[in-house]
Amino acid sequence: MAQAESITTAIRRLMSREAPKKFTCLVRAAHTELVAALASNPPHPIHAEPDSDDLDARADHLEKVFAALHAYINAVIDDTAQSIPNGTLDRRYLFSDLSGDAVGAIRNAADEMRKYESWRAS
Repeated sequence: MAQAESITTAIRRLMSREAPKKFTCLVRAAHTELVAALASNPPHPIHAEPDSDDLDARADHLEKVFAALHAYINAVIDDTAQSIPNGTLDRRYLFSDLSGDAVGAIRNAADEMRKYESWRAS
């Protein structure tokens, strides 16, 4: 009988609390925005003989992809941090370094290709 009373008490405590937080609308909205951004931004094709404009278009594509991904990651991390007591989630990460390095590498290659194109044209 004591066990039944403790179960009943536990159920009453759970029912008297606020409803558990559902998956936040902000994370779902951020996910929808990420998928929409990816769908609306197909990569520029690079053909057999690419030129610097092809590389610049590819870098522009990656910038948009990383911007959308960055917004999504921030929404997920912020939502997760709210669910963890005492701020134990370290919000620092190197995502901006990754995106800058990837886009920068392509932009540098485009600059090198422009030099080659200028030399070949003269």
